Amino acid sequence: MLESGDLGGKCADINSLFVGLARAAELPARDFFGIRVADSKLTKSLGRSGDITEAQHCRAEVYIDGKGWFPVDPADIRKFVLEENIPLDSDKTRALRERLFGNWEMNWVGFNYARDFTLPGQQDGPIGFLMYPYAETAHGSKDSLDPEAFSYTITSTEIG
Repeated sequence: MLESGDLGGKCADINSLFVGLARAAELPARDFFGIRVADSKLTKSLGRSGDITEAQHCRAEVYIDGKGWFPVDPADIRKFVLEENIPLDSDKTRALRERLFGNWEMNWVGFNYARDFTLPGQQDGPIGFLMYPYAETAHGSKDSLDPEAFSYTITSTEIG
């Protein structure tokens, strides 16, 4: 991404680049894989409720001594700019960037932050990261990004 100058991609691409750069600067950082489970109060592109089958999201986090893990998710701003057709240099984008750096809306559930691992009993692998459902049959693993070969539905409902 740095060599090509194309800083686009999916959340796992963008946040993995950020994590790599942070680690190169000796700042503890990680990708954290999960799913958006509720509508955003800030912008329509950063949340979803009901059918959340395609709401998976990878966040980037950095560790601050004495404070813990903090979200620093450059992919959220990229998603906002692209999906809502808002200029990167707009006041709205700057305000959202400022609000989200070190904060998040609490509308996301994390699954894991593991990389390159094998699940118990798994035949194919290792898995680069687990953000989408994983399934194996006697014929091998299914491609969770191929709706013709692997179909699933994930829903969320607010309770209480």
